[in-house]
Amino acid sequence: METTAGQNRPMHGGAKDAPQYFRYMAEFVGFTQEDAEAIRETRLIIEKYIPELVGKFYTNLLSYPPTRKVFSKKDATVDQEYLQLRMHHLTNFLRRTASGVYDDEYASFVDYVGRAHTTHGADPKIYIPERYVIGQVGLIQHAISEALHAELHEFYPELEARASRGWNLLMMVILEMLARAYSDERGIEGEAADTVIDPGSVHQLAVQIYEKNVGFYRSVEHREVHAARAAEIAEGERRLVDVEGLSIGVFHHKGEWYALSNSCLHRGGPVCTGPLEGNVITCPWHGYQYELTNGELLLDRSAKLEMYPVEVREGEVYLRIPMRVLDGEPVHLEQAEASPAAEESPLPQQTLKANEFRVAELLPGQIGLVAVDGEDVTVVNLQGTYYAVQNECTHAYGPLNEGELDGNGIVCPWHDSCFDVRDGSVMRGPADEALRSYRVVVDGDIARVE
Repeated sequence: METTAGQNRPMHGGAKDAPQYFRYMAEFVGFTQEDAEAIRETRLIIEKYIPELVGKFYTNLLSYPPTRKVFSKKDATVDQEYLQLRMHHLTNFLRRTASGVYDDEYASFVDYVGRAHTTHGADPKIYIPERYVIGQVGLIQHAISEALHAELHEFYPELEARASRGWNLLMMVILEMLARAYSDERGIEGEAADTVIDPGSVHQLAVQIYEKNVGFYRSVEHREVHAARAAEIAEGERRLVDVEGLSIGVFHHKGEWYALSNSCLHRGGPVCTGPLEGNVITCPWHGYQYELTNGELLLDRSAKLEMYPVEVREGEVYLRIPMRVLDGEPVHLEQAEASPAAEESPLPQQTLKANEFRVAELLPGQIGLVAVDGEDVTVVNLQGTYYAVQNECTHAYGPLNEGELDGNGIVCPWHDSCFDVRDGSVMRGPADEALRSYRVVVDGDIARVE
């Protein structure tokens, strides 16, 4: 096996012993260079089936509550932008795996993926119980075996046998790499899903992601927008600009100009506001790092922030904003199923004001978000009693509604400051200033914050 090609390249996220452990497990299960070569020989076959593999993979994840919740918005619908990002990563990973090259960087990435799904990962809200990881690896392994059988069994059974052996052994190594991050962690099972995922639609989305991955993505037109006066962004400085709701960071860096999307690929964090060291900018939410000069995610360089051409003319900074389309129609993942109650034409619900919420939709232990006089306010149901505090952490303005509850405290997702939701007082730093607190008034089925 090729296990040294990545030694001179930086590895991001994986444990230091990941390459050594990968080689150890490969030797333990009997995965050899001949097995890697058999995988490489079937690369084009697996490429053909990648959209189907990715479609099956995410149809399964979206069909069970403990895994579906990772891809759900606050209203329980599927976050398609995040789903597409994950599809992109899996597509790239499968293509890379099918190449038959398993160097140190590859081992480090697999190790990182394993930890990212546990509570040890960068985002503690993304937790997948180990049993589901095992199940998904088994799903991919079975799908690959089916693809090899369909393409090779009749005309080239010898290659089918060699490639099946190679893929099966490699999946054992990958599974062990993913599973070793778990200790005694346990998750709570959910109830049966109350929505039905359309496998055909998920497959269609996977096809589109694959086509985008291999370049079937075309630019329709560009339009030029004025960003700032050049004198307003000194060397080493940056400025955020808004173009019809699109947040863009414009950087004047080492004599050059760069413009990047201000939305982290992980969870949409304000990446362009993070620290810049050398050419690497770090998202302040969960530490994902990008190369400023080309937008590449250091963890997976096939994933990039959107970048925009910059031109400075007569002291003015202009951006060229592309209007892009992906061949294919919009995909709707969920099949609408009208409940009997819905068919009975229920009375329309009362329209809520910005500072109101329905008490039935904020269960004990849950966190909600409303607006009071244009300011975001976090609302918490603490054992049946509602409390409200300002949403911005007083330390670095982290979004508390994306944090977690710890007893009576709410923990900021950025730097772990903790505040008492009952009065806004600081329970743990680095924050040293209390939050503003608000009164919550319950009026029947509706509550309002004032």
